[in-house]
Order: sequence, then structure tokens, then C-alpha cells
Amino acid sequence: MTETLTMLEQMDRYTRLKRETRTEDRATVMAALKACGITKVVMRYDGYGDSGGVEECVVEGGQGQESLTTPIQTTFVDWSSGEKTIQMSPLRDVLETLTMQYVDVEHDGWENNEGGSGDVTFDPVADTITVSHTENYITHEDFVHTY
Repeated sequence: MTETLTMLEQMDRYTRLKRETRTEDRATVMAALKACGITKVVMRYDGYGDSGGVEECVVEGGQGQESLTTPIQTTFVDWSSGEKTIQMSPLRDVLETLTMQYVDVEHDGWENNEGGSGDVTFDPVADTITVSHTENYITHEDFVHTY
């Protein structure tokens, strides 16, 4: 029982820290996009069968894809220690990470079974991140008739 409580406490701490760092990283990304002159980034993702990720990245404004090589400071949360570590990563990598984090907020496990797909739009001009998600599923209609 103690191990279960410890694991639950660790999960709660990790989840809280990830939420905090997502908010911090969001602000950092939006500032970096503005500084690069980027007006919009659309990250398209797709997956099924227990795997998936970003498939395409469309950039409007700035120097296009080249702008996404800009290194920015981001925060990494270690699962086992629950500690936050500051690291430098290319803007594109941070956008991919945030894309998957924001999809998981409402659609955790989206890549399982028949999966799903969608777009995450980063709009630094409006200061918004919009998730447009489609879930895939198989449906059956069963009929029984007795006469």
C-alpha cells in the first residue's frame, strides 16, 4: 500500500510540474515566435496502433523553417527525481513537445488503437494555441430480428 501511495504522490508531483513547465514553455515559445517574425505555426500530427507524432510543420512569416532552428530555453521534468532542469533546445523541438502535451490535455492516449490526427496552431499574434483533433474509431451496428 505504501508503494502505491508513493507512486501516486510521484505521479501527482510530476503532473503538477509538467503543467507548470508547459505554461512557462508556452510563454517562452510565443516570445520566440514573435522575435523571429513568425505569425503562425501549424503542427500536424497523426497516429494509430499505439504510436504517433508530428508529421508536418507549416510556418508562416519569419524565415520559415529556418527560424525554427533558433535555440530556446526550455524546462525538462525528470520523472524519477521530480526535478526540473533547464536546457536549450531548437524551437522546432519545443514546438513538437508542446504540441503533444496540449493534445494530451484533452485527448490523452489519442494514438492508441485506431488513433487520431489533427492540427495544433501556434498563433503568437493572437497569443493562442488551438488544438483541432479528430479521433478515429470503428463502429458496428448489430441487428437481431425475431419473427
